[in-house]
Amino acid sequence: MTTDSIERADHFLSDQPGPIPWQIPDGGRGKFEPVNLFLGQGSNPLEVAIAVGSSKPNVSDVRQLWKRRKSGRPAPLLLIALYPVEGGLRAATCGPVGDDPAVLVDRDVGQVERIAATALAEPGRNAAIRFLADTLSDEDDELPGLRNSGMFATHQLVNGVPNRSDWSDLTNQARPLLAKRGQQLVTALGFEIDQLGVSTSVLRIGDSGPKAAVAVFLNENETPEGTSQRFASTSPISKALAQADIERLPYVVLTRGSQIRIYSTRKDVGVGRKGRAETFIEANLALLPDDKAGYVPLIFGANALRSDGTFTEILDLSKDFAAGLGERLRDRIYKEVVPELARIVIKHSNIEEPTEDDLNDLYEMAMVVLFRLLFVAYAEDKDLLPYRENGRYQRNALKTLARDLADLANEDGLEPDPVATSTWDQIRGLWRAVDEGNSDWAVPPYNGGMFSSDPAVTQVGARLSQLEVTNAEVEPALLALLVDRDTNGVYGPVDFRSLSVREFGTIYEGLLESNLAVARTDLTTDSDGTYIPATDSNDIVVEQGQLYLHDRSGVRKATGSYFTKPFAVEHLLDHALDAALDDHLERLQAMVDTGEEAEAALAFFDFRVADIAMGSGHFLVAAVDHIETRLSSFLVENPIPGVVNELQRLGNLALDNLGELAEGVEIEQATLLRRQVARRCIYGVDLNVIAVELARLGMWIHTFVPGLPLSFLDHSLVQGNSLTGIGTLDEAVDALVPEKTTAGTKRGLRAVIGDLLEAARPSLRKLAQTSDASAQEIKDARAAHFAAREAVDTVRKLFDLACAVRLGEVEAIANFSEESIATNRRLPEAELLADDFRALHYPIAFPEVFLRDNPGFDCVLGNPPWEKVKIERHGWWALRYPGLRSLPVSKQNSEIKRLSLDRRDLAAQFDTDLKTVDYLRAVLVRGPYPGMGTGDPDLYKAFAWRFWDLIRDGGAIGVVLPRSAMMAAGSGLWRQQVIEHGRFEDTTMLLNRAGWVFDDAEHRYTIGLVAVRKGEEFTGSVSTRGPYASLEAYFKALIEDPAIFSAAALSSC
Repeated sequence: MTTDSIERADHFLSDQPGPIPWQIPDGGRGKFEPVNLFLGQGSNPLEVAIAVGSSKPNVSDVRQLWKRRKSGRPAPLLLIALYPVEGGLRAATCGPVGDDPAVLVDRDVGQVERIAATALAEPGRNAAIRFLADTLSDEDDELPGLRNSGMFATHQLVNGVPNRSDWSDLTNQARPLLAKRGQQLVTALGFEIDQLGVSTSVLRIGDSGPKAAVAVFLNENETPEGTSQRFASTSPISKALAQADIERLPYVVLTRGSQIRIYSTRKDVGVGRKGRAETFIEANLALLPDDKAGYVPLIFGANALRSDGTFTEILDLSKDFAAGLGERLRDRIYKEVVPELARIVIKHSNIEEPTEDDLNDLYEMAMVVLFRLLFVAYAEDKDLLPYRENGRYQRNALKTLARDLADLANEDGLEPDPVATSTWDQIRGLWRAVDEGNSDWAVPPYNGGMFSSDPAVTQVGARLSQLEVTNAEVEPALLALLVDRDTNGVYGPVDFRSLSVREFGTIYEGLLESNLAVARTDLTTDSDGTYIPATDSNDIVVEQGQLYLHDRSGVRKATGSYFTKPFAVEHLLDHALDAALDDHLERLQAMVDTGEEAEAALAFFDFRVADIAMGSGHFLVAAVDHIETRLSSFLVENPIPGVVNELQRLGNLALDNLGELAEGVEIEQATLLRRQVARRCIYGVDLNVIAVELARLGMWIHTFVPGLPLSFLDHSLVQGNSLTGIGTLDEAVDALVPEKTTAGTKRGLRAVIGDLLEAARPSLRKLAQTSDASAQEIKDARAAHFAAREAVDTVRKLFDLACAVRLGEVEAIANFSEESIATNRRLPEAELLADDFRALHYPIAFPEVFLRDNPGFDCVLGNPPWEKVKIERHGWWALRYPGLRSLPVSKQNSEIKRLSLDRRDLAAQFDTDLKTVDYLRAVLVRGPYPGMGTGDPDLYKAFAWRFWDLIRDGGAIGVVLPRSAMMAAGSGLWRQQVIEHGRFEDTTMLLNRAGWVFDDAEHRYTIGLVAVRKGEEFTGSVSTRGPYASLEAYFKALIEDPAIFSAAALSSC
């Protein structure tokens, strides 16, 4: 240890008062020499211990020194170990809490000194711990003094902003801003401050300029997320966002000491956004180096917040980066990751000649592996798992593995061991920790179902738990999934922080339209991307015998053909969901105004939204944000005790589960509210089981609360066919009794069915009251779900019979007693038919929605399938044998005939698929879908009727439909029904020129964004816009009033 190093270390934090000496206990001296100890504020204050070493220490030595000093004492401890390098000192840090805190090495000494000084000045230990948890990270050296929580792409902040032509001048001009605080800082940034209330202000741009933001100036003892009496016992950020909504302002600016933050009030802003209260950009002026001062005016200045200011400019460039990152990830997942994972599961399943059913099962297994990996990767990058806080977790983390794989790829490439299984074991350890918890890693049990290996919960998980996969098998897939390559050819970990779950479908929707196949010969692709047999002159894309993915047309395509872009999703939510929410909030307000707060607490989450062809669930994730935003603002103004107490209980349980790490966590009420919205207000259905898993994954990531288990979503996001079962009680009655039956008889049967459904109410009440706050509550929720299903099993049997009667497969039923239903001799046939069609009976799947006084969903959203119900023989066989596409029609026919003899299994599958389509056509034609009786039924027509039937009186629909739904004769009866009993609230027509609406759809298509209200009070008029042929034209037209005309004009069409 050199005297020079010790003297230089002795000047570290020299501006801080009262340094005291400290000793290293238990004979730990040798590698480190203790220097000074500094104490923070309050009781059991933060300790900052300075030590010096003779050379760069290893991580274990730093952590061991921290443990010796901590030694069970209650005070949080930040250890700073300084060591000499050429030209000066560097620092390693460890702490401040946890059994095994993360160690950061090779840190800039000046930056660490500023962080330590700021932490010591915090008003108490908890504030200091929170500050250090937010500040000490691997990313701190990338963006010293900036904290980017999902607003911008970190890559753009690091590499784009400092390369601006005005960066140098702005940085020089902004240096004086670093010494300013609070209102003085905001004024220096070019704002005028108008007092709005006791705790909020409005910021104007310049003298008497336009309003730009609501501002909150916090005291040192207040935090943005913590409740405060000054803010009416809510959090400052919740209060500010609610006030900004009232003022219709786009931003919230918040200051606290040396910190300044900006939030957007829009629900769709931020490349890695979650909720509004969790998406922000912050600068800590005490930590921001002088040569980085340019960030302050570029992001936080008055000119930055103009509509065309630099904040928007940086955001747009961030979106471009995130889109490129997403596209690269999507292509690698489709072309590399999924085929590699499928090869793993097929190899370890010992299937030599997989059938179509085998390939479907293997594809599902591969998808579950992918989704588990994505969950952990997102959770680590978004600080939902303790990658930064816990050293043991960090050593086993996917992010650590990604860094190792990137380093290998940058050096000599991957050469993984063909025998060792250490990487797979590491991955399974992470999955097990998420499922069951791991106290050594500071991970509480999160459950949820996706990570379970219990066959009673998931057969796929049970099968995956038996696999032993070598490093050579799994590491190529992990490299493709977790590592990105930049424009300079350098590999680095994927920045999942820049990928919002609300755009999940952009990346993953193509997987839902894909099938797994085995190449019967070497394959290449034609100019359209369709797989065809390779010749000697072709580049081979897929070798014979390899697994590959293709869409339903045999095309190699990673995108979803009809994935709904964010602008269209937001349009439909603005015009349909928000209108239904207005009615819900009016009902709640009426209860509060009349002192019925207990009733208001019960009704608070009684708002039900569904997407019955949900795909990846992106409509539903966006709906969660809309609902949370409105309910959160309502709670700020009307703090209903029953709801507030429930959220406080959840928050306290989360902190209890986090243990010592909870001291660095502040959970905002809106975060808890969003979780409860997803659990209690959101419903989704899809025929594709992989879509259901993907939708649950997206919902879990988007509503994740550290310390709380993953919500039980098996009840609300389900697999099934939305069209083949029973939609409503009236539909069941119509199917069961002859058309000429008297109204009284029908009412009686409906009452019988209603009484049978009532048997589920106790279990449903228990399910609704379970907050999923612990592993036991998850088990209780699962038990209540199954108990409710069991309680209505008689109704399920009756509905199966009703579907069979409607098809003419079973004779009409005369006796509706429980015993008669259970002993009906045709029941097995009806149940088998329902299973074959995966018939979803809505009153059975979601009885709580249909047991309400006004039954049905408050809002139905989505983009239903647009396809005819038919099978094309040549196309069906060409998917299995791409070589057929290159043959003339006559030779195709003879080759199909030969294949039918050689591949009896495929011939049988074709016959089965053909029979299924014939049955499905009959179901649609004979079902509650008027106008389906001619030609090949188009699914969108049936979905349009289903949407209408499923919403309650006063409810809303917001869906994407083809132009023909609004114009063609085949949908005339549906339009007539809407006009006579509701209203087309908004019909915005879009011409898909150059694919601006749907990338891969026909560019001549005209597409409708259709919002509908149901109820006699809405009848009389129709609102229309468009058609618009570009996004620019669409946005320009939104500021203009729509065309409104009499409903009678449309009814005559």
